Amino acid sequence: MQKIRVIPRLDIKGPNVVKGIHLEGLRVVGNPAEFAKRYYEQGADEILYIDIVASLYERNSLVELIKETNSKGVFVPLTVGGGIRSLNDIKEILRAGADKVAINTAAIKNPSLIAQAAKRFGSQCIVGAIDAKYRGDAGWEAYFDNGRERTGLDAIEWAKKMAELGVGEMMVTSIDREGTGAGFELGLVKRMVEVVDVPVIAGGGAGDPGHITECFRETGCQAVSVASILHYGRTTIPEIKEHLLSHGVLNVRAKSAECGAPAMRKEKKEKTVSIVDYGMGNLYSVISALKELGYGHRLVATPEEILASDSVILPGVGAFGDAMEELSKRGLVEAIRKHADMGKPLLGICLGMQLLLSESEEFGLHKGLDIIHGHVVRLEPDESARLPHINWDEIMPPNGAGWSGTILDGIPPNSSFYFVHSFGCFPEDINNFLATTVYGGQPFCSVARKGNVYGTQFHPEKSGSIGLKLLESFLRL
Repeated sequence: MQKIRVIPRLDIKGPNVVKGIHLEGLRVVGNPAEFAKRYYEQGADEILYIDIVASLYERNSLVELIKETNSKGVFVPLTVGGGIRSLNDIKEILRAGADKVAINTAAIKNPSLIAQAAKRFGSQCIVGAIDAKYRGDAGWEAYFDNGRERTGLDAIEWAKKMAELGVGEMMVTSIDREGTGAGFELGLVKRMVEVVDVPVIAGGGAGDPGHITECFRETGCQAVSVASILHYGRTTIPEIKEHLLSHGVLNVRAKSAECGAPAMRKEKKEKTVSIVDYGMGNLYSVISALKELGYGHRLVATPEEILASDSVILPGVGAFGDAMEELSKRGLVEAIRKHADMGKPLLGICLGMQLLLSESEEFGLHKGLDIIHGHVVRLEPDESARLPHINWDEIMPPNGAGWSGTILDGIPPNSSFYFVHSFGCFPEDINNFLATTVYGGQPFCSVARKGNVYGTQFHPEKSGSIGLKLLESFLRL
């Protein structure tokens, strides 16, 4: 079965979620954080925030909303767009707790921003956004400023260019269908899927669950964004997923909710956990997860602080070489190694896991922390899958081994977590494989272990209650 994602889209204007038709005639429909919380609880795979007036007024105002959403207990990925003009804007949005940024207007005005952002933060963080309008025999034209301004660019050719520049995902919205409930513009989506080799998110036109199933089956896209049918109560995410499953389209997050993860416990714990702040991490979402579990935290940025810590989390969003450079500039490399050598608990998340290994081939060959001997190499899935690997996917014990006494203790095999990466970890010692995942026919190490040092290629803080269960097991070491 094909694995897909259902992504509620929340268009933001000021403090409100708004909705219109053809991106016009906007109507206030509710509070962003409350909508995000509702859709998370229903089983949304991600949440998409688009500030629809940020580019018009040359501002970016979503950082506080991202933090509020995380603090509300929304533990799935956030993609954020609107008003992003620089690498610093991207850094601040990721640091606040977003996982990906969607770029439209700034990419049209400055295409080199895409290449710069992909190299700095990793292509998996960068979503190329295209609002397209049909022009008859001329095809589809790309628009910017939330569909207000023409570009003169052919939308399909512009998508190809953005993929060449390094975006890790394409999001295409049909202005003609947006808000109408008439169904997706299948020709547009299908052409987009045909011309780019990265995952494609389709948006604009969903009127019922049948339209969503039709879009996946007819176009081969990897995700859909939906708005009106959820905001106005025409259907729910469980109803959409039930329709998809009954027609042979699989969504794996639906299974994660059945894994027996505990309800969140907010009583205050005595333990305080250190989070390494080295300029590359998705800090606020990790902080929010710790708060949800009742644990205190502190940000550490010096060798002395790391060596004085009992438990350390090394988060990560970005490119391997830049991350190691940042750790080296701060003198943190030896401190992290010594912390691990002392047998103290250490958890690397996503890029943080990759940094635990000996070296990576991302944008050249770079030395890692070498705490776990092994290599980070680009995944090579078969033609059924696309890179980056962006989805909820299952983890399995290697060779039928169990997880007793580890941070996966009590988590059933084949539980699903959220992945967003193009490179995979391959420890040299098979005993360092705690869990594996298969993507497009290629297995890779999805959880590594060496003593009290752990790494997760996925984001537990973005994997719902099952991810929080894993974090709590680590925090109890």
